Amino acid sequence: MNLRNILLVASYEYRTHFRRKGFLFASFGLPLLGALILWGVRALNGQVDLGAVLLGESDKPLAVLDQAHLFTSLPEPFVAVSDLESGRQGVLEERYLGLLVIPPDYPQEKATLYTLSGQAAIEQALRMSRNLLAYAELQEHYTFEQVQRLLEDTPVRMVVLSETGAAQGAGARLMVGLTFSILFYITLFSTAGYLLSSVTQEKESRIIEILLSSVTALELLWGKVLGLGALGLTQVAIWLTSARLLARQATALWGFAEQIAQALRHPDPQLVLALVLVMPLSYLTYGLLMAGLGSLGNNLRESQQFSAAVTMIAAIPYMLNFFITLNPNSALARALSYFPLTAPTALILRLGVGTIPWWDFALAVGLTALGALFSLWVGVRLFRVGVLMYGPKPSWREVWRIIRNPA
Repeated sequence: MNLRNILLVASYEYRTHFRRKGFLFASFGLPLLGALILWGVRALNGQVDLGAVLLGESDKPLAVLDQAHLFTSLPEPFVAVSDLESGRQGVLEERYLGLLVIPPDYPQEKATLYTLSGQAAIEQALRMSRNLLAYAELQEHYTFEQVQRLLEDTPVRMVVLSETGAAQGAGARLMVGLTFSILFYITLFSTAGYLLSSVTQEKESRIIEILLSSVTALELLWGKVLGLGALGLTQVAIWLTSARLLARQATALWGFAEQIAQALRHPDPQLVLALVLVMPLSYLTYGLLMAGLGSLGNNLRESQQFSAAVTMIAAIPYMLNFFITLNPNSALARALSYFPLTAPTALILRLGVGTIPWWDFALAVGLTALGALFSLWVGVRLFRVGVLMYGPKPSWREVWRIIRNPA
């Protein structure tokens, strides 16, 4: 292979796709949108109840029909009603957040809560009802405010431990891991999509035949993969730089943003290694496969049909994220992080929940590297044949035959 030819192809791919409107919008538009949102929140802060604007008003009183006579008087923000019909009518007219009916033989019979539809109102009314019923049991010893504080403001701060000591708060760590996995997923498939369309367009217009008269198929493949990989790194660098600049503004508005900023300033070593090692290897795995499979189609639609299966496999960890969050070291979570096509997202989602054993981490990285080598073997064989293959779209059986016998 001629390194100069590879760099020429890589430079051309980088410059061509950097000027695309889609890339510019994704790279600079998202940070700009974030800045506009922060500017709007800061401008409205203290002047408008943003929670009410976004979720609806939730500071209305909760009506209570106390048939068990648990209270001589109700604390704020509760209002006593004399009968069921008037209470239900008040809820329908949106004067009350909900109606809590305490039956005469409570607690043998459960209380009933009437609310309007809407998850925010239901959650708020349910929380207020639980606080009031707990206060009914403790009112001889505590005020309603004390009971509410004990139930809602649990004096416990969660900290996830690592082998190097105490790490970040659990919520901030999970947010950082989820954010990085989503960023990688978006970057991976936007650049892989550019790679797929680049190969397909050049093949459809027959330009690729002219290119192959000056460079070999392998040089063309590596040039495209490296050039668009550099494009993906540029996009990530823009996003991370913008996030660092916007984090200062977000910290001033929301307290939880400081925890996330702290997690970014002192990241977990395993998370850093995953980003440095697993992400480039995973890009090679997907990029080479997408280029090889994309070369088999006669147009973009046919090429996307081949690549759709690969794209769906990468999204499996998000579909099973609930199980990964429950236990990051379960058999399912480990299996997903060992399989090269699901390893990048699964591994970072696991690290967002907590640290994993170092042998486990090393095995995941090693298998991802083997997956990249396998994709290199498959992608090169498919690309060499596919770029000059026209006619009916090959079946998956024919694709396997090309992989086994590319000549």
